[in-house]
Amino acid sequence: MILQSLLILNAGCSGLVKVSDASIPRLSTPIASATFDELLGRLKPFFELESMRASKVNLRFDDLESAERYREAEAAIAMSRPDKIRLIINIPYVSMRIAEMVSENDRFRVAIYLSEYRRFLTGTNKSDYSTWRNRLGEQGRSAIISARPFHFTEALLIRPFQLENERYAYSLEEALVEEPDPDPKARKGSRILRSHYVITEIEQRPAKEGAGRVSRKFWFDRTSGLSFTRQQIFDDQGLLQTEVTYSSYRLLDPASQTLWPGMIQVSRPHDSYQARLLFNEAGFQTNVQLPPNAFLLENNEGLPETDLDKPASTTPPPAVAPRGKGD
Repeated sequence: MILQSLLILNAGCSGLVKVSDASIPRLSTPIASATFDELLGRLKPFFELESMRASKVNLRFDDLESAERYREAEAAIAMSRPDKIRLIINIPYVSMRIAEMVSENDRFRVAIYLSEYRRFLTGTNKSDYSTWRNRLGEQGRSAIISARPFHFTEALLIRPFQLENERYAYSLEEALVEEPDPDPKARKGSRILRSHYVITEIEQRPAKEGAGRVSRKFWFDRTSGLSFTRQQIFDDQGLLQTEVTYSSYRLLDPASQTLWPGMIQVSRPHDSYQARLLFNEAGFQTNVQLPPNAFLLENNEGLPETDLDKPASTTPPPAVAPRGKGD
């Protein structure tokens, strides 16, 4: 009788306390395994990319702070190691230029042709111009003003690992990211844990300068064939400077069997903008010879010039017309 009573009580309690909850995340399977060297092989095409040219790119800027999105533009990109880039942004269908950007030897030049903000900017890649942008008010947080060409260089011309340099160390770990279940047959509210391998690059410092710092992280999705999906770049204070996501891998260069990401999204959270680039097979070439003037940008249209490295008193903020949503 005691045993029977316990069985009845146990069954009753189970009915009271056990409920089905689709929001409890489950580990997404199957998951692939790999060594550090195997993951390094996934990055090899990016490390060995010496130059590239893409003449048909769909580019869209988003302002993170204002939650406003620019209309999609047409762009052309040329890059060459170690740090050369040229980016041309046009209004679709009419081939009217919005902006041009070049960067080389830690210096950038940006020409903005929009009627509400015509300006030729020059500056240093690693300098902080947030004070200058703040002087512009709300317009200073515009993506087109915050964007710098070298932000895009880091996305494709990835610096190789320095495995022989004692100043750098590399670690491998697993990271589980909770997200909605992408299965169309999944119950409403279902959640999963997606497994990633993460390679972390650590720059060692002399003892008098404090602890070492995380400089970059590289993410590989273990549920999608170990594809390289994310790069994170940190500044000297450990803040997330740039985050780049990679997806839609396919054969873009007809002269190569390498799979390249068809979509790259560059996010600059502290500059309050992100940019999405969609590549297609038309005009996409890797490791090509580029002409000597490919990265030359002169102020041939007489735009008002602003040298951002000069004292603020010599570079008064320009008038910027307000923009509407989607402009």
